[in-house]
Amino acid sequence: MGNNVGYLFAIVFFVIAVNIYIVASRLRKTPKRRKMNRAAVDEAKQALWRDREVARRVEREDEDAYERHKLRNETLALYDEVRRRAAEREDEVIDTDDKR
Repeated sequence: MGNNVGYLFAIVFFVIAVNIYIVASRLRKTPKRRKMNRAAVDEAKQALWRDREVARRVEREDEDAYERHKLRNETLALYDEVRRRAAEREDEVIDTDDKR
């Protein structure tokens, strides 16, 4: 029984040592945060500006598309109104012709 406890401690120690080695190797591989130089700062600002400009353009295009859609619906409503009035006039002309 005493011999088995020694083996158990040896296995646990070995597993812990392997885990520490794996964690340490991963920490070495990850890139560390470095202070950005002037060019990188300017590049980041330009990227942010471009993103905002693209967002403004998309918003403007959405507003224009909404306006075109609204105007198209109004135009179609006017066309329907003209057709309805023309149909009413034709009915009146037909009614007056029938009375003669």
